[in-house]
This record gives sequence, structure tokens and C-alpha cells, in this order.
Amino acid sequence: MKSLIYTILLTLAALPIAMAQRTIDAGEIVDRINRNQAISYEDVTVQGDLDLTELSNKKRRNEDRWGGEAYLSTVQAPISFRNCTFTGKFLAYKNLRQDGRFWEEGVVYTANFDEAVTFENCTFKADAAFKYSTFRQRALFAGSTFGKEAQFKYARFEQASDFSGCLFKEFTHFKYTQFNEATTFRQATFAGTADFKYTKFDEGVSFSNAVFEQLADFKYTHLPRGSNFEAAQFDGVADFKYTTLDGRRFSPVSRSR
Repeated sequence: MKSLIYTILLTLAALPIAMAQRTIDAGEIVDRINRNQAISYEDVTVQGDLDLTELSNKKRRNEDRWGGEAYLSTVQAPISFRNCTFTGKFLAYKNLRQDGRFWEEGVVYTANFDEAVTFENCTFKADAAFKYSTFRQRALFAGSTFGKEAQFKYARFEQASDFSGCLFKEFTHFKYTQFNEATTFRQATFAGTADFKYTKFDEGVSFSNAVFEQLADFKYTHLPRGSNFEAAQFDGVADFKYTTLDGRRFSPVSRSR
């Protein structure tokens, strides 16, 4: 009996430590990435901004596409987050403008991903910025929630990607994004504007059962044969002007509530 009580007391004493381990600092993750260690976390809360744009392998580019100063960092090991919450910003892109003035040319910092990326059933409470990022291997975001702006403008996905079941609560940017392989947004919900203008899908893409609550902008979007909008719901304006499916003009039929 005494042995049982002792065991229970030890277990209770360890609980605060176990709970403390569920919260990690973003800087710890960056340190591990700088050591090229594989990243794998499950059921943890990441505190602070997770900034991948100034890794130890950061290199200066000759210029960004607008002629300004630019730097590129590369995540060289696989990263995996499942059922995790990011309380701060997730930065694979940032633009440091002088005095914070939007119209002034700034210094651009971006991050590419050489290995597989997994964000499964995660919550991004602040901005998630992947603008200009290249994902060279599979990219999985299935079931994740983007509480603020989700920025994938000009991103490039070289392998399969998965955004099925995602909830995008605010503005979602996929403008000019390049998908080289099959991707899916099946059952995704876009509560804010969904910008897919000029997006290019080289292989089939599925938006089956997706919900667009506000503007869905697919103007000039290239869709290949096999793309699927079955039972997609458009509650706001849907712009498919100049959109093509297998080279022909295309506009989907929305389901009703």
C-alpha cells in the first residue's frame, strides 16, 4: 500500500513538469533547425514568433524580383507539427520597410523548405507568411486553422500538397502560386477573401465540398483536366473571368445551402 501511495505521489509531482513540456519557445525550434535537426512536435504550444527567415545559412540574393535587397534562408531538414498551436507569427517571409511605410522599398527575407513539411491539425493564431517560399517535397497542412492572414502568394509547391479541411478565417493569398503536382482543398472553408488569381495548377486540384463565404477570386487561374469543384459552395461573389479548365473557359456550379 505504501508503495502504491509513493508511486501516486511521484506521478502527481511530475505532472507540472509534463505540462510545462507542452509549451516550447519558438527560439528553441529555430536553434534545432540551425543544427539541421529533424523537427517533430505533437500536442505542443509554440510561444513567440517562429521566424525562419534569418537562419544561420541565410544568403543574400542579388536582388528580389522588384530589384530590392533580399535574403534567403533554407530549412534543410524535415519539419513536422501535429495538433500544435502557434501563438505568434509564423514567418517564412517578411519585408522590413523603413519606418514601416508600405510604399517604401524594404529588405525582403524569405525561407525555402528542402524536405517534407507537415502542419496537420495545427492552429496558427497570428499571421502565417509563406510568400515566395519553395516547398521542394510534400507539403501537408490538412485540418489546420489559420486565424489571421494566410500568405502563400508567389509560393511554389514542387510536390503534392494537401490543404483539405483547412479553415481560413481571414484573407487567404494564393495569388500567382505554382502547384507542380496534385493538390487538394477538399472541405476547406474560406471565411475571408480567397485569392487564387493567376494561380497555376499543373496537375489536378480538388475544391470538392469547399465553402467560400466571401469573395472567391479565380480570375485568370489555370486549371488542368481532372480539377474538381463538386458540391463547392459560394456564398459571396465568385470571379472566374478568364479562368480555364483544360484550356477552355470554366465556371463551376455552386451547391446551395
